[in-house]
Amino acid sequence: MRKIVFILFLMLLSSEIRSQGYTANLDFFVGTWIYTNEVTNEEFTLKLRKSVYINPLDKYQDEEACLVGVYTYKVNGIIVTNTMDEFGSDIHALKMPVIATNFVRDISKLNSQKLWLMFNDRKYNKYTLSSSLEIVSVSPAKIHWVLTEDEGEEVYSPGETIKPSGFSVPVNMILTKVSE
Repeated sequence: MRKIVFILFLMLLSSEIRSQGYTANLDFFVGTWIYTNEVTNEEFTLKLRKSVYINPLDKYQDEEACLVGVYTYKVNGIIVTNTMDEFGSDIHALKMPVIATNFVRDISKLNSQKLWLMFNDRKYNKYTLSSSLEIVSVSPAKIHWVLTEDEGEEVYSPGETIKPSGFSVPVNMILTKVSE
């Protein structure tokens, strides 16, 4: 009996202990959100749903809970960018226009009010990983959308089109939930 217990103990020591991942409050963010600015005549619609993805930088390669989304941006009633047709698609989460999560391995670092946001600007053909969505109020449901340029220099090959600075959508908005 001692041999069996000792062997089990050695097996436990030799195996890598995997930490669990945590997310919180993703359900609050699921739904359709709208920002309107009557002065500039802009309208931005964001639609989010739950999904999972495998983070290529995570050593465990586990599925991580996230939100994926699409957006439409209009100025003076004219559509500038529309990705809504991708909402029901089977596109891998990392290829969606919007990905948001607060996934962490250390529960003490979990922020249930704020999500990390990856935004794929389809018009400018560029990504940002340094952005966020944060709860402003629960009733009425409002979130703060902040897009931030990633730091660092872009390196371009000869003949490659230089990407414009900034984004093709507003970078700082308060969106209101209009449907689940």
